[in-house]
Order: sequence, then structure tokens, then C-alpha cells
Amino acid sequence: MKIIDLKKQLKSMEQNELVTLVCKLYKASKQAQSIIDVELCSEAVEEQLVAAHKKKIRIAFFGSRLSLKSAKTVISDFKKIAKNKENIAELMLYYVECGVEFTSTYGDNDEAFYYSIESMFSDFVSVLNNLDSNAYYERNADRIKEMCLSTDCVGWGFQEEMMSIYYEIQWLKSEE
Repeated sequence: MKIIDLKKQLKSMEQNELVTLVCKLYKASKQAQSIIDVELCSEAVEEQLVAAHKKKIRIAFFGSRLSLKSAKTVISDFKKIAKNKENIAELMLYYVECGVEFTSTYGDNDEAFYYSIESMFSDFVSVLNNLDSNAYYERNADRIKEMCLSTDCVGWGFQEEMMSIYYEIQWLKSEE
């Protein structure tokens, strides 16, 4: 069914039928439950989801085996439920931090690994630059810079690329 057809069907339903349908979805899917919770509850619910998603990202990096795909899926799933763009930025930055920590803990990795971290950092900077204010950046400026600087002993031109991406942060220009 296409969205337009879905909307027609939903508009033709009685309120009690809609309530029953939403409750079924809520019970059937964790993702649906998260979407509904975020839409109907306070920002605190989304903050709790950020913490839970950070744990999943950490496990993807430091669990029984490294899975960048799983970590990216966590972020992709969160984007579908989030209302606050800063929370998306937070998970993206956390992914990058985990990647940097992983390489400093376990040593050199392959080019694909570094590309994945650099790519997520670039996506993070894009989200950061599209926020309505610099508040998130101001709260995390030192954290972001230190994370980039901590890549100094890594090969593959990793630090050079990370710093190149770092200097794309629009809020840096306002500091000068």
C-alpha cells in the first residue's frame, strides 16, 4: 500500500479503530514503540533512547567482534525516531569516538575501517553545521577537537583527514 492509500484508509477509520491499531503497532515493534514514546512523551524519553543506543554502538565496537555495520544501523534506526537533531549528532560523534578509541586500543586497522570513521565524522559535521544554533558545538567543542587530535599516532593519513573534516565545522569560523 502506498502512503497516500494508507492516509485515505486511516482517515476513514473511527477513533477507537485508530487507537486499537496504534496499540497493536506499539506492542508489535520496538521501533514503533520508540517512535510513539518520542512523539507523545517528554524529551527525557529521547535522552534515554540516546543512552541505550550508545550502549549498542559500544557493543558493536567492543563486543565479541567489531561490527561497523551494526553500529551504523543503530544510528540509522535512531534517525527514524529522533525529534532532536542534536541527539543524532551525539550518536554520530560517539560512533567516531568509539572508532578512535578502538584504533588506539587495538592498533592499526585497515583502510575501510578508517574510511568508515572519517565518513561518519563528515556526516556528523554536516548535521552539526545544519543545527539551528551553535549550542551543541559550544558544549562539545573541546571534546571534538581532542578526539581529532588524539588520532596523531594513527596511519593511513587518518589524522590529516580528520582534521580536514574538523575544519569544515562552520562554528569554528565564528570563534576566530
